[in-house]
Amino acid sequence: IALALNENVRNARLYETRAHVLHKLGEYKRAMDDAKEAVIIDSNSTAGYMRIASILAATGKPKDALDVITKGLKTVHAQTSGYTQMDIQRMSIERQLDPTYVPRVDYRLDPIQRLPEDLTVLVLRLLDTRMLAICRAVSRYWMMLINSVPVLWSRPQFTPSNAIQELMCQLPAYVKPRKLLSRQNHNIPECILRHVLEKSRGSLLSLWFPDGSAVTSATVDALFGHRRPRLSSIDIGRTAIVSETLVNRVLNWTLSSQITDIRLPYRSHIGNEAMEVIAREASALRVLDISGCTKVRVKHMFKAWNSVIADAQGSTALEKLYMNDHPGIPELLVYSTKYRHFSNLKVLHMAIRDQGVLSMYAGLGPVMEYLQRIPNAQIPFPGLIELNIDGVWDATIASQRFESINTALLISR
Repeated sequence: IALALNENVRNARLYETRAHVLHKLGEYKRAMDDAKEAVIIDSNSTAGYMRIASILAATGKPKDALDVITKGLKTVHAQTSGYTQMDIQRMSIERQLDPTYVPRVDYRLDPIQRLPEDLTVLVLRLLDTRMLAICRAVSRYWMMLINSVPVLWSRPQFTPSNAIQELMCQLPAYVKPRKLLSRQNHNIPECILRHVLEKSRGSLLSLWFPDGSAVTSATVDALFGHRRPRLSSIDIGRTAIVSETLVNRVLNWTLSSQITDIRLPYRSHIGNEAMEVIAREASALRVLDISGCTKVRVKHMFKAWNSVIADAQGSTALEKLYMNDHPGIPELLVYSTKYRHFSNLKVLHMAIRDQGVLSMYAGLGPVMEYLQRIPNAQIPFPGLIELNIDGVWDATIASQRFESINTALLISR
């Protein structure tokens, strides 16, 4: 900036720094000009001589590079900082010019340090959380590299066996849950989730609280401690221990138009207010899982989406809807014949595994019979390619209830 604002600046250090940056960007000509200017300003500029030699060697002129570095060694005072590095560079160039020189392969060298950092990051992005934990333990350089790239932690994936143990081994001693390490407990400790969220530094793309994980306010604070993440999916496991307050806090803070996948199975405290927030904020939602969320009324779902859709007969972007163990399936089928909000559905799961929920399906048989009489234009989900009615089908067949016959006719239709 100083050089750009004032062309008359005579500071060799500034020219050395800009030459270094231009060299990294591949602009060899401009880097060469700045390095030569640094040498003109300060005849003891070791960085200037070394930069000129490096550019000449990179452009296929090792002999010219040797001449420059040799001239620099004669010009620069031997006590100047960087003189030793210049001599090492001279010997390296001489070895390149020696046809009899055979480089010694040292297999102890770290191959990652030889690769460009951007290429290393591309390789590490192919690894899951378990392998990242292993890589962090290889060396101090690998740990610093992995910790300094938040995008590597943007999509955390946990395997319930070794990953937890390895991740916990990387934590400071004062937060390691020794009792969990001694037991073969496959639950995800809260400190592991907090560790991953802190490393993500706001670049998190997928927020996942696995089954068995215990989530506290400290974990959520780690998520909110950086800039607002651009999440694409939220998945709170069925058995994850998350309070109603924390779930509402996550939804109110993270929901945006980038969200395409929300899974909140068997969150008994999720109600109509949460559905209003989802309908209002997640306009690009493709997948919704509210299995077991008995407090969510289907009538209120249609009302919530109707308030954000300009046309009452318009359709949402939702393609997959999971409503297993939900008592509102008869309402969903009836309302879908009148309103087309979910006409884009390709996957619908409404399996019943809880017999207590099945007992609430008193009106399912008449609904199936009603659906047989409606015209084809009012069929609820014309693009449906996957339907799961496990439990409903088995229970009605076993009890020989008339829903099974009407269900079979409706599916065939």
